[in-house]
Amino acid sequence: MTPDGLRAAIAADCPHRLADYDAHLAGRQPTAGFIQLWREEHAISSQPDVERQIADLYERIQDTDTRDQALDLFEEISRIRHETTKGLK
Repeated sequence: MTPDGLRAAIAADCPHRLADYDAHLAGRQPTAGFIQLWREEHAISSQPDVERQIADLYERIQDTDTRDQALDLFEEISRIRHETTKGLK
């Protein structure tokens, strides 16, 4: 996906992330790593249920009592992100 195509997809599918994309790019030339990161962010943010699920898990982390509880929630976030973004590479 080209940088212009990716920006257009973000604008169409998850416009609430467009300012983040633009701020992260900050006028620089996008690298392959930048494009990959934002393809993944687009895949997640264009699915409101997935995005909310991840946000809820981050909120739950704030209320954990132990490191192990927090790590379990981070592991769940990682699993969800992986499942949502597999096949993009």
